Amino acid sequence: MLETIFVLTIFLCYAVLWKVKQIRLMRESGIDVQVIQKSTSNVQQYFSRLTSILSLYMAISIIAHSLNFQIGSLFTRIDRLSFLGVDITGLLVGLTGLSLCLYAQIKMGSSWRVGIDEKNSTELVTNGLYQYIRNPTYLGLFAMNLGIWLIWPTWSVFFFAMFFIFFLEVQVRCEEDYLTAVHGIKYVEYKKRTKRYVPFIY
Repeated sequence: MLETIFVLTIFLCYAVLWKVKQIRLMRESGIDVQVIQKSTSNVQQYFSRLTSILSLYMAISIIAHSLNFQIGSLFTRIDRLSFLGVDITGLLVGLTGLSLCLYAQIKMGSSWRVGIDEKNSTELVTNGLYQYIRNPTYLGLFAMNLGIWLIWPTWSVFFFAMFFIFFLEVQVRCEEDYLTAVHGIKYVEYKKRTKRYVPFIY
């Protein structure tokens, strides 16, 4: 039961962060941040559908874990990681990831989007944590996934995390191509002196 509360806390906090930012930007600028669904790109349309599928998969997974439902070993926790200390660590890692997402939203300001905005050119943010890494939001999402897996160390969560990481790895490259086209040499130079997710590493 406690594990379910921890996981739901992480997801609900993320949903609140996302929704509050969406509403605020809509009121301030009239821009809907959820641009991925409106893209004319086949890749972005595919990723929009994939996001819905992954969300449904995770919702089903949460219900299955909460009810101790079993399909083979898909929802079975790793014994060596099944104790309160690891659960609390997972919660803290997940909340740290949420903090990174919140920080990124604040720093991005009106430039924050979910997907690639083909209609409105956004300002290139390069200060704060962005002077070291280009995607603190995605780093935060990776931390959230790790935190959830520590709380529920099962194959179900592991498969979700792997698909999610693959999705972001492809999406971030699409965004880099877009930003290069929009900002030109300014973004190319910025890209050279920063890392994607982890400062000085990757």
